[in-house]
Amino acid sequence: MNKKQLSIVIVLVVVGIIVGIKMHSPTPDKAPMDVHMGRSKGNPQAKVKIIEYIDFQCPACAFGVDFLKKFFNDHPNDIYIQVHYFPLTNMHRHAMTSALYSECASRQGKFWELDDLMIAQQSQWAQLISPDPVFQSMATQVGMNMDQLNTCLASNEARQVINDEKSAGQSLGISSTPTYFINGKMVVGTKSLQDELKTYFPS
Repeated sequence: MNKKQLSIVIVLVVVGIIVGIKMHSPTPDKAPMDVHMGRSKGNPQAKVKIIEYIDFQCPACAFGVDFLKKFFNDHPNDIYIQVHYFPLTNMHRHAMTSALYSECASRQGKFWELDDLMIAQQSQWAQLISPDPVFQSMATQVGMNMDQLNTCLASNEARQVINDEKSAGQSLGISSTPTYFINGKMVVGTKSLQDELKTYFPS
């Protein structure tokens, strides 16, 4: 085999290796979903990053959500917020159900819209024996695909995400809601959140 033939063989082998790698590499649509993507908003490079652990039936959490929403609107480029689940199922009977609807909404890009309705109407649905009719109505109102929603609710995948996040929160020392991590520092309760944010935004 002369040098020219050898060069051709080497090129063909290299091309074959590259093609093989591409065939076996995950394509973007097959890549694992970032479960937090639908529950994040703001500038990922913001100077203040907030991770919020929440129970949607928790009254103190509702207060915290309202506060953060207003604060975010005042500082849209300086804050990045990510919501994690921490349902207090021993205290709130609809904690898991509300988290499930929220997680299924996040998979349709509707987390924040449903979150607004859930928090605004928390005092009403919290008293119901079953909040499902109300949550279904909210889902319709924000334009969710109902077939996809009900498939998501019936699967175990969303529930596993919620349980995993709660377990991760417990391993970090969380025992109540709302709990926040502001640039990695844990603060508990909305008053502590407000005080901590003042160190970044004094005026």
